[in-house]
Amino acid sequence: MERKTRRMKMKTVESLVCMVKSVENQYTTIDLQNETSVYGLVKEVDCDMNVTLCDVTLTDPNGNRYSCDNFFLKSRLIRYVHLSRTVDIFQAMKDVVRKTFPARVKNPKAYSLKKKKIIARQENLKREIQNMNSSKDGTKS
Repeated sequence: MERKTRRMKMKTVESLVCMVKSVENQYTTIDLQNETSVYGLVKEVDCDMNVTLCDVTLTDPNGNRYSCDNFFLKSRLIRYVHLSRTVDIFQAMKDVVRKTFPARVKNPKAYSLKKKKIIARQENLKREIQNMNSSKDGTKS
């Protein structure tokens, strides 16, 4: 599987490809330009809306049905993609955006030797100041 660039990801999110991407791993019907319909499990949708399906039933304009294990559709051949009535469109789009651009978790960085020395010096200085303050408090009493 190829690595997706940021440009490809943005192309997916900025267009209605994210709606088709929301039906990945679900069975759906796709109508084609030549009046043919394809029903199957949507395996993958790329940023150009090319669709890969598996376990496919193809119905031609005459009503004849054919079965295929794998099927690839070029985006220019697609007329309609049927979405399930149970799909919440806005939530599906949000989920696709969240999957495409996951939140970045900042990992705590390991300090360099120089930074460690500075932190240790600051800690020593804090302890010395606390000791001086406590000794002054002890002599005043």
